[in-house]
Amino acid sequence: MMIVEEILLAAWPVLEAILTPDELERTHLDVVTAKGEPVTSSTIVSEDLLLRVFVFDEKMGFWLYPPESTDGFTARLRSEFQDFVAESGFGWGELRG
Repeated sequence: MMIVEEILLAAWPVLEAILTPDELERTHLDVVTAKGEPVTSSTIVSEDLLLRVFVFDEKMGFWLYPPESTDGFTARLRSEFQDFVAESGFGWGELRG
């Protein structure tokens, strides 16, 4: 069973591998419910939670899956985040990471 704090800690190395230092400085992460309500870092991960990644003025949403391991989470995030960057205004067409 994972908590939100573990999700946020596991996400940063994925972002660091894909984003430039300038982009990282302008990156913010949070986790909210399906209704957009914020949760605490000690909240247990459930299927109604969404990891949001903000880079500059662009946002990616990433649904969390409670039975998923940390390795499964980071592999899935890396794949989705690479696509997000390649389709973003700041990284258009670039396959990174």
